[in-house]
Amino acid sequence: MKQFIVHYFFIVVLSLLSQISTAEITQSINAQCAVQIHSIRTVKTSSATVLPQQGWQSVDLPDQWQKRWKNYDGAAWYKIQWSWSCQNKAKLTEPVAFLIDYINSTGAVYLNGDLLWKNKNLQEPLSKSWNVPRYWILPLAALKPENNEILIYVKGNAFQSPGLGRIFFNDVQTIYDVYQKKIWERRTLFQINIILSITFGVICLVIWLLRPKETAFGWFALSSMLWVMFISNVLTTETFPFPTSLMAAQFNLVFFVLYIISFCIYLLRFIQKHLAKVESVAYFVTGLAIVGIFITPEAQIYLIFALIFLIYVSLFFLTSFYISYHAIRSRRIDYIFLSICLMGILFFTLFDLFLLSTYTGTDNGPLSPYTAPIITFFLVMILGTRLSHNIKKVEAFNAQLEVKIQQVSEDLSSSLNEKHQLELENVKLQERIHLSHDLHDGLGASLVRSMILVDQSAHNISNKQFLSMLKLLRDDLRQIIDSGSSADNKIPVSPILWVAPVRHRFSQLMDELDIHSKWIFPSEWQAVPNALQCLTLIRVLEESLTNIIKHSQAKHVKISMVYITENQFILNIEDDGIGFDAECVAQQGLSIGMRSMNMRLQRMGADFKLSSEPGCTIIQAIVQLKLPKLTID
Repeated sequence: MKQFIVHYFFIVVLSLLSQISTAEITQSINAQCAVQIHSIRTVKTSSATVLPQQGWQSVDLPDQWQKRWKNYDGAAWYKIQWSWSCQNKAKLTEPVAFLIDYINSTGAVYLNGDLLWKNKNLQEPLSKSWNVPRYWILPLAALKPENNEILIYVKGNAFQSPGLGRIFFNDVQTIYDVYQKKIWERRTLFQINIILSITFGVICLVIWLLRPKETAFGWFALSSMLWVMFISNVLTTETFPFPTSLMAAQFNLVFFVLYIISFCIYLLRFIQKHLAKVESVAYFVTGLAIVGIFITPEAQIYLIFALIFLIYVSLFFLTSFYISYHAIRSRRIDYIFLSICLMGILFFTLFDLFLLSTYTGTDNGPLSPYTAPIITFFLVMILGTRLSHNIKKVEAFNAQLEVKIQQVSEDLSSSLNEKHQLELENVKLQERIHLSHDLHDGLGASLVRSMILVDQSAHNISNKQFLSMLKLLRDDLRQIIDSGSSADNKIPVSPILWVAPVRHRFSQLMDELDIHSKWIFPSEWQAVPNALQCLTLIRVLEESLTNIIKHSQAKHVKISMVYITENQFILNIEDDGIGFDAECVAQQGLSIGMRSMNMRLQRMGADFKLSSEPGCTIIQAIVQLKLPKLTID
């Protein structure tokens, strides 16, 4: 809360002040000349142009007619009779300057019957002159040598404590200096405070919009805007935009009430407190207070408004004491600085109240207008320190997070390296398994075939034939070595060309063993397998034919390839041998060749089927091919 509240309610507090007598009727103009004030009188009036002849009463200034005329809403004339004189027959060679401390609320000034000045609005909505000191230079030609008269017309409402402030006569320079001092205290300092409040409020509002979790900034911005609306009453000289003086006073008190509530909530949020029940009660009471401000009868406004004002000042005092108590307990530096600022506000507020309550007519003004901008600045600095502290905490957290991320990245990298090593080992193991299968299916089949040729030969094998057998074994070995890059091998243009090498090798062998073979393959691909599928199926075919030659004792073998659908075909190997227990072989894994065929087909996504009985053994490889994607131009 800004201490300007006390200064703003200077007029209200004047009702508590002791009256200042005009016993000091002489006011010096220079070393030789002075003004003597003979009398100051006042009277009620109903006209701003007609001067009553009766009912005049002597008064002392400053004067508030609420003490004399209870609940009087209207106008009054003040008559000041004075003269000037010089000692030692000196002559007055300079004009006399005249200053009025304030007129509450609106009025006009006449010198010896001539109008010097008047407010813009002498009727509702009344102009405001209680916040503006005024002075005039009275030329010697307009002054009478013995008796001069200043008439001051004043109009106001009872709830505004209407009346007239102190008056001063002196030389022009002295009066001007007094005027400038009062303008500085009553207007310039308030303008500075409003500018600071708007600036700090906008900054805090932007910070809150960018960081909604920083609610203290939002509440401070709201309180700053409400303070600006409240304290602007000190600077405005008209009631615009309000149609009456009463409505302007009502809204101004509403701004003050809302300011106190929002500022107290800001203080609580600053120390990170959410007193839900207390705040709910405060909101409810504030709602009732606002309603009461607008429905209070005009005769009771002075009392009710002062009561509401004191209640919310007390609320601020209680909040300040609570903040100080919490600061002492927590021992946090920012809380302690905030508590010091609040105690400064309370000290200067109480000091100004004491100064006004013991007012003796001196020029000692309140300290609040001077200290408020400084304390406001420190409040914002404390709030900025809080933001800086929070940002540093975020930066420290980000630094810790970066370290953790780096550590996790290193752990993840280590895990990936371990996984990569395991994958390499697994690949090596798979390659070994593939190599063993290829050796078994390819080179093994060629060895068995060669062994059978040697064993079944009725005469010695010639060197040329033996060399041919070795070259065949060499070619099979090369094929196994090159199979790792089988994905890059060329695919035969037709199924017949694809199976031709195997058919040539095994047909010769089966002819020698008196085994009749039948090969049925389509003349072209409907859906073309890839190189790896072609090689796998060749290995399956070689392993199947090798087993037939070694174990089946078959006389007839049928090898066929049939497309079931456009992208699915079956490689079928059938013989009329003695057969075997297919279920036992599948469950116990007794045949390396069978396991090899099954694993190869599974890796390429094909199905392996086996059925066997005496006289009929069938091995099937069911292959699903991917159709090429169609493109539409």
